[in-house]
Amino acid sequence: MKELNFESGLVTYSINGACEVSFNPTDSNFVERLYTTFEELDRKQDEYKAQVEKLSDKREIFDYVHERDAEMRGMIDGLFATPVCDALFGSMNVYAIANGLPVWCNFLLAVMDEVDTTFTKEQKATNPRIAKYTAKYQKYRRK
Repeated sequence: MKELNFESGLVTYSINGACEVSFNPTDSNFVERLYTTFEELDRKQDEYKAQVEKLSDKREIFDYVHERDAEMRGMIDGLFATPVCDALFGSMNVYAIANGLPVWCNFLLAVMDEVDTTFTKEQKATNPRIAKYTAKYQKYRRK
């Protein structure tokens, strides 16, 4: 059987040397899921802060924190359709702060930056490449 291969734009990234994820940073379906997940997690971050401030019993706070951590991990794993959180965060709660932001936020912002950079690069490469092929195939259509 003949095999036909083509470039799909799928890229595999090593994340903090802990795990790998693959996605096409210009795939609008992935980008939509990324932004939707980010917005939902950001909303949950606000709820988390408000709820923790309301609770006074340490056991209740810890139970709530564990529930929210598990929920966020599930959403992030769902975004990539593979379990990444255990490898990335280990036993650390994804609400933990690093460089002034929750670690879940740092991770997704890094992915968003990659999407933006790749999309800009691909847009610049697309127009000349399409023009080249359009000109080539226009010759065939005229014959």
